Amino acid sequence: MDCKRLATIQKERSKEDQKKVREIAKMVLSFLTRHNLSPTPRNYDEWFYVICKAMDEKQLLTDNNLKILYEKYFKAAPYFYDIEEMKEISHNLKSLTDGSHKALDTFEVNLQTHNNYIHESMEALEEQDTQKVVQLQQKIALLEKENERLKKFIEKNRKRLEWIEEKFQEQKKEMELDALTGISNRRSFDKDIEYLDLNDIPYGLIILDVDNFKKINDTYGHLIGDEVLKTLGEILHTYVRNDTKSYRYGGEEFVVVLPHTDKEGVRTVAERLREVIEHKGLNLDGKGGFLHFTASFGATVKKEGETIQDVLKRADEALYEAKRSGKNRVIVK
Repeated sequence: MDCKRLATIQKERSKEDQKKVREIAKMVLSFLTRHNLSPTPRNYDEWFYVICKAMDEKQLLTDNNLKILYEKYFKAAPYFYDIEEMKEISHNLKSLTDGSHKALDTFEVNLQTHNNYIHESMEALEEQDTQKVVQLQQKIALLEKENERLKKFIEKNRKRLEWIEEKFQEQKKEMELDALTGISNRRSFDKDIEYLDLNDIPYGLIILDVDNFKKINDTYGHLIGDEVLKTLGEILHTYVRNDTKSYRYGGEEFVVVLPHTDKEGVRTVAERLREVIEHKGLNLDGKGGFLHFTASFGATVKKEGETIQDVLKRADEALYEAKRSGKNRVIVK
């Protein structure tokens, strides 16, 4: 069952498909309502895909399992990011800020006091008041000890701030990368496309989809299916040029965006990737043998005045044509 096409194509649906869509749609709306999720087009499309795939693969349709599948297909950030760790980061940042303000205020007072002591010491020396000089020296020594303590406190805060920065960088990385394949995810794709559109940068777009992926999962299991996706991610990371980004768009579907590229350019890149995937394969460790797999490609370029939805729709139509006409091929529209 082609879940993505089932959700988007309306005119070509058979009566059986229409019945299936109504069944899935009811489940999607019920799920969104139960979990207080807004029924936005994106939420509806993503959960439609998840529930459709779960039914197609005969997965359990429990809420917990559907959430796990959502993680697998649309990994944008940890579904339940480590809340306790984030609370700790927030607490540390607040205490660091409060503590630093107090330390700086104390430093300012101490500096002024230090200057006053020095001034008094100069006067005591001129008056040859030995007892007063000794008392002032003791006060200055205590003040310097206090300043040393403040220096250590600020250094400790600096290290804590570095730790907080590191944690935020880790979170940012998690939010932009797909957990399974290590390449950019759907969230990153949306952000990058927005940047290209805002800056009127033309681009080509390739959608690729693993051929017969359900059969691979059914025959070898989901762990091997995941290894196929990881291998595909490695290929996309290795074989695209520096100014080109690849993304896991959802499930077994990937997208490549090529700025300043015409139709022949996207065709060349897609054909090269198709050939690499066809000849790469996967060693079945512990099971013996070698798994050959292929992918089909739909490609296009953005036209003047188009939205990303227009570009994706045309690329998806090209992908469907590539699948329908034999798979393991590239269609450019």
